[in-house]
Amino acid sequence: MAKRPARICILGKPFKVEFVPIEHIGLRDNAEDDDPGMGRTSPERQEIYVRSGQPLESEQDTVLHECLHAVDETLGLQMNEYQVTVLATGLLAVLKDNPSLRSYLCAKKA
Repeated sequence: MAKRPARICILGKPFKVEFVPIEHIGLRDNAEDDDPGMGRTSPERQEIYVRSGQPLESEQDTVLHECLHAVDETLGLQMNEYQVTVLATGLLAVLKDNPSLRSYLCAKKA
């Protein structure tokens, strides 16, 4: 299994990342679809909590999803949950399908 991140830098701020059971992170109860949620982000406290016990691909999607919530809330984009969900899933697919893309995107001018 891939090494889980303990910290992620989002817009220059270090976020602590914890992988914990659902009962330890107070994930919301969503009355609309009975989905207890897979993660929670607190931009104010710079913390991300991810529900443990997910398959790797779902866990990766959740981590990226929560990172996008932090970006959204920090920049005041006002994305809704659906937008965050589909953007995370789409970006994760692009990154996985193009492993060399990360090094290209992170390259700095010499």
